[in-house]
Amino acid sequence: MATGRGREGVVMSTQNDHAENFLLFVIIGGLAVAGVFYGLILFWPYFIFYVLPLVTGSLVVGFVLWMMTEIGEDKSDLVHYRSLVVSYAVLIFLVMVVFFSGSVRSVVVDKKGNLTGQYYLDWPEANKIFNEERSNLYKDAPFESLRKKANEGVIYDRQEMGWIALWCLFLGGPLFYWWLSRNDKEKISSYIEKIVEERTGYKRKRLDEKEEKLDVIIANSVADLKTKVANLEKDRTTLLAENRELKARLEFSVDIPRPSEAKKSSGVLDSDIL
Repeated sequence: MATGRGREGVVMSTQNDHAENFLLFVIIGGLAVAGVFYGLILFWPYFIFYVLPLVTGSLVVGFVLWMMTEIGEDKSDLVHYRSLVVSYAVLIFLVMVVFFSGSVRSVVVDKKGNLTGQYYLDWPEANKIFNEERSNLYKDAPFESLRKKANEGVIYDRQEMGWIALWCLFLGGPLFYWWLSRNDKEKISSYIEKIVEERTGYKRKRLDEKEEKLDVIIANSVADLKTKVANLEKDRTTLLAENRELKARLEFSVDIPRPSEAKKSSGVLDSDIL
């Protein structure tokens, strides 16, 4: 009997442990879901009015920079550092003029100099829209702390939007531009190889043309030289024939004495032939 009761006690203890673990899991899971839901409601207005403009502005800035420095097949389109610097400077100038030039953010005080909790802001409509959306979302939240935040005002004016634009210029835009231009090295290499191939092909063509012309010149020169050699050979043959004819005439001429008939003389100048 004692053994049976001991086994029953072990089974009951195991079942209680499983129930406690399941209950603990449900509590932790519920708290996690509640925390996620709380964070989603808390940061949703900031996501709409801060994150989305930041992402959109970064895409615009990165795309503008990429368009201004887009690589082309022409030699003049391979590098655009000047265009990149100028376009970036223009974007910074536009942001400063639109969002910060003459911008005012003042605190309103009473006659005694005490803070009234009010502010004088540029673009008050933007601040009104942001706080209305935030208040409407918080006041219907199932969390007491969020319902208390519904009546709190948050500054969202021209300068806030300007800071978002600056983040787009100095962080989001360059990152997106870097992503868009990630294959520029391969493009530049392929375009350079194409330009080099075109230039070397043109030079090879010119060399081939010059070589063909040189071959023609050499062939013409050889032909001229052969013609001259043939003419010289012909003239030589003619001269040899004339020489033989002259020799024959001299040999058989009656006016020229033969060596056996020549008179002796005291000198060469006494010869009849002279």
